[in-house]
Amino acid sequence: IGGGGGGVAVAGGAPAAGGAPGIPMTEVAKHNSKTDCWVVVDGQVLDVTSFLSEHPGGELAILTFAGKDATEEFNMIHPPDVIGKYAPDSVIGMIGGGGGGVAVAGGAPAAGGGGISMAEVAKHNSKSDCWVVVDGQVLDVTSFLSEHPGGELAILTFAGKDATEEFNMIHPP
Repeated sequence: IGGGGGGVAVAGGAPAAGGAPGIPMTEVAKHNSKTDCWVVVDGQVLDVTSFLSEHPGGELAILTFAGKDATEEFNMIHPPDVIGKYAPDSVIGMIGGGGGGVAVAGGAPAAGGGGISMAEVAKHNSKSDCWVVVDGQVLDVTSFLSEHPGGELAILTFAGKDATEEFNMIHPP
């Protein structure tokens, strides 16, 4: 998601498994220097170039994983909310995605690669047109509402909103 401040921009890339837009690891691997540094943490692609000089553990701690998946090492050292707290604007998209019978809204990123803004997501907040955001992905869950084992209301409460925190508390990975 992008635009509207504090959103997550979905960078362009080939659709991942299940038809969800995603950034391939081959693209992440190209961004492996101090002047262009991307890393992957828990499936999120982070552009941490501008954050390198601010990292309390030093630049080298991040540069060691430039262009790579740093999930295992990152999670050993950092609390789960650290990206959201200190570097929320660094999230530019997701690796892979898809599945679960839930369609990803707006298959292609918006013009300029900005993704779908939270203002746009907020317009889809009814039983007949229901989008939610989970882990940076915009999901059109309209057709899934009646099939949700926890009932429609559990999803409709977050229609047009970011449901990541609640989703992750209830659903195992």
